[in-house]
Amino acid sequence: MQQEPYDIEYFASNIEAEYELRIIRKCMRWSLLLSLVAFIPSCLGSTSLTVVIDLNEKFLDVSDEGYWIVKFYAPWCAHCKRLLPVWEHLGHAVSDKNLPVRVAKMDCTRFTNACNKLSISGYPTVIFFRHGRRIEYFGERTKEALFNFVVKSAAPIVEKVNAVRLNEIRKDSRNDPAFVIIGDEQDEMQGEFEAIADSLFSKTRFFSASTTSVPTSLAESGARIAVFKDDSFFPYHGSVEGLKKWIMAERWPLMPRASSSNLADIASSGKLSVLVICTELERFNQSSPVGVFCEKARGAAEDLRKSEYLWSRFQFAWMDGPDVAIGIVMGNVDAPSMLVFNYSTYEYYLNDDDPAKVTRASIVTWLSNLADGIEKGTAVALGGRSLPTRIRRIIFEVYSNVSQMFATQPLLSSVLFGMPIAFLSIICYSICSADFNVDREEFYPEDEDEDYDDGEEEVGSSHAVDPNHPKNE
Repeated sequence: MQQEPYDIEYFASNIEAEYELRIIRKCMRWSLLLSLVAFIPSCLGSTSLTVVIDLNEKFLDVSDEGYWIVKFYAPWCAHCKRLLPVWEHLGHAVSDKNLPVRVAKMDCTRFTNACNKLSISGYPTVIFFRHGRRIEYFGERTKEALFNFVVKSAAPIVEKVNAVRLNEIRKDSRNDPAFVIIGDEQDEMQGEFEAIADSLFSKTRFFSASTTSVPTSLAESGARIAVFKDDSFFPYHGSVEGLKKWIMAERWPLMPRASSSNLADIASSGKLSVLVICTELERFNQSSPVGVFCEKARGAAEDLRKSEYLWSRFQFAWMDGPDVAIGIVMGNVDAPSMLVFNYSTYEYYLNDDDPAKVTRASIVTWLSNLADGIEKGTAVALGGRSLPTRIRRIIFEVYSNVSQMFATQPLLSSVLFGMPIAFLSIICYSICSADFNVDREEFYPEDEDEDYDDGEEEVGSSHAVDPNHPKNE
């Protein structure tokens, strides 16, 4: 029997549809495979390797075990966000040096109970845990400063060294002074040295060496303790009672870097801080006025060490930029310049000499005259902590912060301050322009007044006196 034409067309259409369906399936498979291949590198690229441990509340159970340096942070904190890449670099640096320290972080918005038990009140807070002992970090938030803090905190409190290691310590003493006790005698000086080292080991290195390991001149001096700093060493010949004061005064190099974070620590030396205002980029450039001035200031610091009277009263330090000095002076400060600052009283003394004409000798002369004037009470100090000065400082800080906000983020600052001022202006205008002369008829219509009058007439008539009613005697 002959098939109908439409049957042939029906089968042909089915074959064509099945063929198209196979092609579509193959295309979908290839597209899915290509998408997967493209997705894998993106996943690998977005997952960066990290050596920083993300802690939870179980950290409280292991905080007494070993060495930990932990950053306590909040995701919304701007300072925490700026510290994030520095913290990652710190983790890699600690790992590369194979230090026995675990670098970690804890989100205090997720683990509030743990942060409360650790008394975390600000963000970010950096704490080093040494077998349960807590050492909070207040220094600069740079990788170098944090790594130096980790090395000191994880090292032995008093490390015993040989001659080779002592020579390395001497080379590093230009930026990192170290105190060395000579000999193994268990006397009162040894006990005091170890007690001071136990309180300052996270800030300063302390070592112990035999008599044969130290330089011959130091061994022949008869000193039990010496400080290695500025590529040299200086022995201590004082008493046990004066050891801590001497260590506090000598634990800084000749001219360290000062900032808002370590200014109080530098002042703990008991000396007045001679702040040299310069810039980091031009500090060693002898062709610029800043570099020349800084070199003269360093030379003056070297000359100052030769005078025990002046060295016991002044500590040189340099600052990168005038920002901190502007906050102290509450006025304009140019670089290069110099001022003497008393952190305990917040008083300061300015050098009126032209920075281009000063010499290292004139700086020493100025400091000598200033020391005599302070001792005699004739030196005039500026600043201070009096009530008018504090009020002026608060106003200056508010003005400086607001000005900086408008300089860096003008649009955001305009919205932040403009909208509240606009709302306040609208409210004040509405209050001042409101009409308080209210017409009584707006609240009491005439109909209510008529009803009220009719009621009064009825009450009056009810109380009218009847003439036929007998009066009571």
